[in-house]
Amino acid sequence: MTHDVDRTAARAEKLQHLTAAAMPTCQLAKFTLLSAASAVAIGCAGGDVPTSPSGGNPGGSSQNASVYVDSPVAQRELTGGDTDVYYVSFALREASGNAGATIKAMDLTFGNGVTATFGPERATAARVGPGKTVSVPDLNVTGSASSRATSVQIRVLLTDDRGQDSTSLAAASVASTYVLSGRIVNNATGRPVAGARVTVTFGSASGRSATSDSTGAYALRRIPAGPVSFTVSAAGFTTVTRTATMDGNVVVDVAL
Repeated sequence: MTHDVDRTAARAEKLQHLTAAAMPTCQLAKFTLLSAASAVAIGCAGGDVPTSPSGGNPGGSSQNASVYVDSPVAQRELTGGDTDVYYVSFALREASGNAGATIKAMDLTFGNGVTATFGPERATAARVGPGKTVSVPDLNVTGSASSRATSVQIRVLLTDDRGQDSTSLAAASVASTYVLSGRIVNNATGRPVAGARVTVTFGSASGRSATSDSTGAYALRRIPAGPVSFTVSAAGFTTVTRTATMDGNVVVDVAL
């Protein structure tokens, strides 16, 4: 009987040790499963989510408008006087397709410290519809020729259809442009030719045109640097072609 009691006690003690040893393993397994599940949840929440403009709602950004500044272009026209004229163009694109947004203001900050603010009326539409694009052409600012900017920061303030405010940002380098001008005259008489058509046929400004006034004067503005070809045509005259290199403001007089 004594041996049976001893063996029973020994088995109970062994069972107790096995249970104690098994507990941490079970707990560790449970912790490992929970950690794996948490990692999956974090991966689903943080991966492949499109970046939204600042001010978006992180908990439901897909339900709010996401408007981006696309294709910004900035040019500086060297007028030859004390001031230069800057022109900035871009497009506003709504990417979510879920909501539109209304333009509140468009701010430009140039590298030389010149700033300007424009209202929504300067865009082709004051509202960017869901999945749509709105153009903003030729926001123009005057600056001193003695302190020329080489870059511009663009900031657009918007409110979407759900009342969520956001800010869209972009930057662009400023490219110099020049003025091609001159006078068109009748080769036989020396008199000015009014109404002559001057058209750029080669160069980055290809297609740009101007018409001579009553004094025969013409001016093609905002021509980028580089070589250009242009034609001059008028009723009763033979069309002629001329070339120029735009490394500054250039004057080309033409006799027809």
